[in-house]
This record gives sequence, structure tokens and C-alpha cells, in this order.
Amino acid sequence: MGRHHTLSEETLRDARQWDARHVGVVTALWVAGAIALALLSVAAHTHDEFPGDLGLTLLLQHLNGTPLAPIITFASDANWPTPAGITAVAVILALAALRQFRAAIATAIAGFGADLANVTLNGLVARPRPHNAHIQVVAQLGLHSFPSGHVTHVIALYGFLFYVSHRVALAHPAWHPWLRAVQVICLYFMIAIGPARVLLGEHWPSDVLASYILGALVLAIGIAVYHLLALAWVAREEHAHGGAQLAGR
Repeated sequence: MGRHHTLSEETLRDARQWDARHVGVVTALWVAGAIALALLSVAAHTHDEFPGDLGLTLLLQHLNGTPLAPIITFASDANWPTPAGITAVAVILALAALRQFRAAIATAIAGFGADLANVTLNGLVARPRPHNAHIQVVAQLGLHSFPSGHVTHVIALYGFLFYVSHRVALAHPAWHPWLRAVQVICLYFMIAIGPARVLLGEHWPSDVLASYILGALVLAIGIAVYHLLALAWVAREEHAHGGAQLAGR
């Protein structure tokens, strides 16, 4: 029995796409993002706000009281720790039930890895909230302003779901309508979450910028794991196939 009977075309395609060129480009972008985040973090540790933060905040908060405000802030309400955690676990279990095991593993790494990275950096930078705003936190985690846990989590988790839904759609054309719906939801959360946190007065725009960068860094790790698992599974099947051929001689 050949490897095409034990590995899906989706896995084979994902393994082939993770070549040296992709690794080089992703690594260079990741390092550039990490450097930018480090510089922002050092500055945020000594500055409660950056030039332009207050002006951008006041500009955005003019939306308060308009019909657009609740549409934007729902992205924040839906991503407090409890609903965000329930959603992440439900998505991981759903992917496992659909036998998308690589996606389930990478989703867990992206979502919960983002939370861990954010809590760590948030505590190290220890930037005060805008105007000392008081918010609900879990076990004093994410107490500070820089970066935003909401934004980091959404970019890493929903960014990966957007990516993997595109990959899965290539292998399962019949799933396109459902996957398009998933992508629209992901885009909504990724676009709205940053403005929502500023609109609610719980973060500065510079906090949000750093969170988008941190979320993207963790997202890149999740995508790398997704493809590296494909490589590992292809290598395992090739090894098993080669061993079977030798045994049959």
C-alpha cells in the first residue's frame, strides 16, 4: 500500500509548501517583528503613553453613542477570558472531530500560546492603563496596558483559523460556503478588536499596535507548526513505507 493511501493530498501539499524559501521569508519577517516589538516594549516600560496616543483615542471615541459602537465593541465583549477560552476549546475539539488533527494542535498553540506570551510581556512592561482604568482581570493576569490580551489572542487564534480554513478549502471544495462564513467571522474579529479596546478606553493605540505584532508573531509559530507536522507525518509514512517494502523482499 503506497503513502497516498495513508496520507491525504492536503497533508502532502502542506508538507511540500514548507520549503527553504518559505522558511527564509517567514523567519526574516518574524525576526523583524520581534525586534520592533522589543523596541516598543522598552519604550512603553518608561512611557505611560506615546505621542499621538491621546489624539487617536479621542478621535476614535467620537464613535461612542453611534450605531457603529456596539458592532465594534462586541469583538471585545466576546473575547474576555471566559468566552474566549470556551470558544478556543470548542474550536479545537471541533477540528479534532473533523479529523483535522494538525489544525487542532496548531490552533491550541496559537490561541493559548498567545495568551501566555501576552501575560508574560504585560507583566514585564507593566504600563498603566489609560487614565488608570479599572477592568476585570483573572488572577491579576493582564492587569497592565501593554500589550492587549484581547488583541493578541484574537490575532493569533482567528488569524490561524482564517489561514487553515483557506488551506482546507483547497482540499474540500464542498465545504466552501461554511469556510467562507468562518473567514468572514475571523476577519470581523481581527479588524474590530483593536479599535474596540481603544473605544472602550482600556488601551492606548500603541498598546494595540504592539498586540497586533505579538499576535502575528505567535500566529507565525502556529502556521509553522501546522506545516512542520505535515512534514513529520510525511517523513514517518515514507519511513514506514520503505520499511514495508524491504520486509516484502
